[in-house]
This record gives sequence, structure tokens and C-alpha cells, in this order.
Amino acid sequence: MIYLKSNEFFVSSEIPFATELRAPQEPYPEHSHAFEELMLVSGGSGTHVINDIPMNLSKNYVCFIKREDRHLFENVEGLHLSNVLFDQSKMAVDSSIAKYIPDTADHSRGWFINEQSSEMANSLIMRLDSEIGVDTLESKIVCQSLFNLLLVELSRGRIHSLDAESEEEKVLSVMQYLHQSYAEPVTLQDFTEKVSISSKQLSKILFRMTGMNFNKYLNHIRMSKALEALKYSDRSITDIAFEVGYQDSNYFSSKFKRVFNVTPREVRLGANIRN
Repeated sequence: MIYLKSNEFFVSSEIPFATELRAPQEPYPEHSHAFEELMLVSGGSGTHVINDIPMNLSKNYVCFIKREDRHLFENVEGLHLSNVLFDQSKMAVDSSIAKYIPDTADHSRGWFINEQSSEMANSLIMRLDSEIGVDTLESKIVCQSLFNLLLVELSRGRIHSLDAESEEEKVLSVMQYLHQSYAEPVTLQDFTEKVSISSKQLSKILFRMTGMNFNKYLNHIRMSKALEALKYSDRSITDIAFEVGYQDSNYFSSKFKRVFNVTPREVRLGANIRN
């Protein structure tokens, strides 16, 4: 596995930030790195596999990667990423800002943000990209300030409800809802009523953003959550099936095998996964 070191990306040990703008992001093998990373998807789609758990990437999705995480990119389709690398151990962060640094312990590894915050965040990242190479005290202060603003903007723009104005943001709100409430017995028609958009238009925008229809997208989330529980918990397969929205564990197992080509039991026995 590839291990990326700080000195390969950070221009100075005194500036604990770096930017990597990928337009597009190509498939990249599994790797880990000696720093933290914030990733903002500005376009396209793809699969991001973190610690063996696949997740679908689409516009306005934010993801936090810890330094001990293993991750890779595959199945990319015009995927554009704005990445900010940072070394948390070398940062001077005020206590009022520290709370905005994601913590995977409270399930904040990934979330969707609204379009206004996405535009603002990308603008901040571009400014940070231009400041990092300037070796002055003033520039170092500006870099820290820009990073602080970015943290706050990514938090402020987080989509929490189904209330949205544009059709694209309505679909983003549906996607965020599914990520949070994937076990609920929901249908496409349920959301067309909640967000006031036709099922045809919702499906069209969702497919454009993810390459998946509604049922496949929901199933992808459920199966990824199930895989994570199978690999990193000792809960029974029956309990996991129920937790991700399936009342019948046999039906769950057949759906799981269709996605990952192995059964839940085989995962428990150590089978390798590639979706």
C-alpha cells in the first residue's frame, strides 16, 4: 500500500496546510497518509473506498479522512475534487474553531452542503492554494484564517432538512436524508411529495449526480452500512439486516451478495471485498 508523507505535499514544516485540486480525479490505488484531509466534491461521480467501505461521491459532498485511514478512488466519471491536507498536530487552533474539525466518533465523516456554501468553500480553497506558496509571516496568518473560515463554512452549509429552493438542492437534501435514515421504508414517491418535485425530475437529477437511480442509490447506502457493521462490529447478521432496513435476513444476504459478490457470512470469515 502507498504511504504518503507530509514532506511530499507541505511546502514548509511551518505551514501545516496543503491543497490538491483534482480536475479530474483519476482512479487511485489504496493509500494512507501522515496527515488529515478534507475533501469537497465539486462535480462528477465516483466510488471512494475508506477502510474497505465504499461510498458514492457526488457534487457538494464533503468527506473527512483521518491520517490512519486507508482509502482509494475507483469508478470515476468526471470526478472533480478540492482537497485540503492539514496536520492537526501542528495547528494552532482556537477552542472556538476546534469544534468545527470533524470527528468520526460522532459520525461526521461525510455530509452534503448547499450550493452557496459549496461555492464559498471552493473560493476559500482557491485562495488558500495561492497563499500557501508565499513564504511570509502575513501569509501564514492568512492561511490559518482561510482554513478556519473553511471549517466554519463546511459546517454552516451542512444540509439538515428537506427544505430547499432549487431542484438540485432538493435532490441533495433527499440524498442527505437517505444517508441519515437509510433504514426507513421509504420510496421515491415519498420524497416527491416532501420536496415538491416530480418523480421524473428527481430521478433525472439523482442519476445525473450519482449515476444511479433511487432504489440503487438507497441500496448502495444500506449495503455499505451493512458491510461496515460486518467488518467492524460483532453484531449478528440478522441484527445488521434489520438495522439497515431489511426484515428478512435471507433476502438481505441475497441483496448483499449481488452487490459485493460474497455473502455476509463470508465477510465475517475474512473474505476480500470488491464491489
